[in-house]
Amino acid sequence: MKIRVLLAAIVVMLVSAACQAAPQLLNETFLSDTSLVTGEPCEAPCWRNITPGETTWLEARIIIEDDSQLTNLTTEDVEEGGSVLLFNDGEGPQCCQIYTQDGETVTQVLALLAPEMTLGQVLAKYGEPEYMTGADVSPDQTLVLLVFPDVPLGLYVFAPGIETGSLAADNQVIGAIYLNPNDIDELLNTDLYYWEGYGALSGMIDGEFDVRAVEATDGDTTDESTNADDSADDGTADTTPTEDATSSD
Repeated sequence: MKIRVLLAAIVVMLVSAACQAAPQLLNETFLSDTSLVTGEPCEAPCWRNITPGETTWLEARIIIEDDSQLTNLTTEDVEEGGSVLLFNDGEGPQCCQIYTQDGETVTQVLALLAPEMTLGQVLAKYGEPEYMTGADVSPDQTLVLLVFPDVPLGLYVFAPGIETGSLAADNQVIGAIYLNPNDIDELLNTDLYYWEGYGALSGMIDGEFDVRAVEATDGDTTDESTNADDSADDGTADTTPTEDATSSD
């Protein structure tokens, strides 16, 4: 599961859970979970006593199977290797997945969340992110990804469109991805903007990336800071998720 498609991965999950053409980012039927703010039963990057890079795949499966809130557990193989455990919150749509790359240890935990926490609450607990990116999934719905490398954590936040929307303390958190600390280099090998605080999205997500993804010839990945001249031939870059990314990529 390539970390550099984190934004596209959650969009595919949203589309698969939607009953209509455009997914609804604010969805009360997704996972009811405020553990990012409460720290119960553990703090990120641990989720429900599952920590990427530490918890075994077997232990994670047992934890999910024993959790009465979580239902419809299924396991699928990933085309690039590894497996993913998918599940729902009660009678709601599929909300979550746990991925293992080697079949032995948890690699990532990804959850679509009911809008029960605000961005300000999460920043008060973990501090400010270092990076961000985002894309419109409809004219009035923007999926914003905030990256906290030191946790490590990816936080998904709702905003009402790049053209007119903004980020503020009361923006609602709609998802999270908990990551293996050993994967930080790959996490940062992504087209990203530096986090510069709250404000209008049009001034943040403008296509002129501060960090550009770099593919190494030996299969390893690195990150590279750039200026606007490197972003694209026309001075812009496309942040729209592509169809080649899937929830298990």
